[in-house]
Amino acid sequence: METSLSGLRAMHASFEIADASSVAFARRGANDAAQKGALNETDLGRVALIVTEAATNILKHAQHGELLVRVLPSNTSGTLADGVEIIAIDKGSGMQDVQLAFRDGSSTAGSPGTGLGAIRRLSEELSVYSQPNLGTVLRVVVRSRGAHERAGRAAAGTDIGGVCVPYPGESVCGDAWGIEADQDGLTITLADGLGHGPDAHVAAAGAVEVARRRAGRSPAALMELAHAALRPTRGAAVAIARLDLARSQLVFTGTGNIAASIFNTGKPALIGGGASHNASTSSESARNTWQLTSRNGIVGHTMRDSQEFEVPWTRDALLILHSDGIGTRWDLAAYPGLHLQPAVMIAAVLYRDFSRRRDDATVVVVKADQGVHFRNDDPHIAHPA
Repeated sequence: METSLSGLRAMHASFEIADASSVAFARRGANDAAQKGALNETDLGRVALIVTEAATNILKHAQHGELLVRVLPSNTSGTLADGVEIIAIDKGSGMQDVQLAFRDGSSTAGSPGTGLGAIRRLSEELSVYSQPNLGTVLRVVVRSRGAHERAGRAAAGTDIGGVCVPYPGESVCGDAWGIEADQDGLTITLADGLGHGPDAHVAAAGAVEVARRRAGRSPAALMELAHAALRPTRGAAVAIARLDLARSQLVFTGTGNIAASIFNTGKPALIGGGASHNASTSSESARNTWQLTSRNGIVGHTMRDSQEFEVPWTRDALLILHSDGIGTRWDLAAYPGLHLQPAVMIAAVLYRDFSRRRDDATVVVVKADQGVHFRNDDPHIAHPA
């Protein structure tokens, strides 16, 4: 999970990997992010090596892929930097044996076979998800060596992560998402400003800022406040989820085309609508996936009264939110073992396979299980059996 549980999340810069020149371009972009991430010269060198190895592996094994890079926040407002996150994604041949691939000297491409082992040694956190013949997602975090966690987890037992990528060619993202922690729980907001570019970003970021300033209020109340705040903007689709840790309940409201799915919980109940968690049929009781419905409208322009859904936040609960830059025909059952991965890895895999590539694209994942920090001496490697 991210070091900080509060503030607007930084977008990912996307670098297409298609040839040797694109590797150099991605390396320069990652270096810029690393400098913003408060890393020293030694750390910058580690970032350069990791990007080179990851991108080279993409070219060797998949011929084409993508690197996502962003600055990680450290303080509670999300304004200070604490390293960089690098995500390498491809749809290549995948790995037949992930554990073996991390051993020095192991290679299926005729190379020395030191790439993944080197990445493991150079990083503070590392996760891999790979499916034979379907591709690989590799996530690496680099922080200043010797630095300690400067902000504790505000919500033990909660893992939150996301991928946020702008419309191709744009320097800012028309989507925005954020987390705000308070003494009673967490508020997670995802907003998609109309269109793309700077004006869309202003609208989306404005919705996230409302939730940051008024954390602790109900999702419906926050939606009304966002509606008023976004009137001067072009408007946005907005989804707000409130995780009440004391009651182990999640409350959701949405306006516009933000998709929301909940897994491993009971049937969602419409608050004030007379619905009951115990009113489901036997077939409904056997379900473990539910869609949380958003109302039609544009926050800031035309919006109906908000409706809230409540679900129990169980031990294995999983919430996935995404903007309309991500297709909706995904099925977690097609990804064995993915639910065991950190939240950000789930988001990255869905982005890889379902991004429409013609819009801003954001996936946010909230897991009930405690997020684990994967150190360089103990990488988290999930691989389908």
